[in-house]
Amino acid sequence: MANGAGGSITPFFTIWTEPRATIRRIVDTDPTRNVIALAAFGSGISALSGQWSKAFANNANLSVLWPLWVAVIVAFSAALGVLSLYIGGVVLKWSGSLLGGVASRVEVRAALAWSQVPAIAAGIVLLVAVLMGVPVPLQRHAPLSQIDPAFYKVMVAEGVLGFWGFIISLKCLGEVHRFSAWRALAATLIPGLIALVAIGLFVFAFGRLSGHH
Repeated sequence: MANGAGGSITPFFTIWTEPRATIRRIVDTDPTRNVIALAAFGSGISALSGQWSKAFANNANLSVLWPLWVAVIVAFSAALGVLSLYIGGVVLKWSGSLLGGVASRVEVRAALAWSQVPAIAAGIVLLVAVLMGVPVPLQRHAPLSQIDPAFYKVMVAEGVLGFWGFIISLKCLGEVHRFSAWRALAATLIPGLIALVAIGLFVFAFGRLSGHH
């Protein structure tokens, strides 16, 4: 492989079947390669799909500024994707270290970014489906009776890609921290559990204080 992991498009393919070996080659050669681009593109393609879905559903009400609005939304979403990557790098480096992980923030960011490849593929699938005229439900919890049968195939593809992307993320995070995917799962759950406990304590304390008035 030219230049380790990074001289070609090879990692984009091997990350699907060899996530641990792929992310190890990446962090050992250039842990920053394509990281920002992957984070930005992942969020950007999702926003673009959403905007096109709304456009097809309300094409009679589109203003002349719609393309500019879409560009702003996509750019903003891409920036949020990069910001989320850096926040995730800090949080998962910390939670992983609690479980014996040894990854740096740069390595965790590489793991998070490259494990987005299936999510990016899912976003592309959705965008292609929208452009081909497949009706996409605009309501997040739309009744099944209102969902076009053609969209079920898209839902299945999205579900499979989402599940495999989650598995890849655990394997990548586990590899950079040099522990198992199961411990990586625990590392991803720790921040959420701490947040839930903190919120619960705050609500309990606020309730007690309110009860005294």
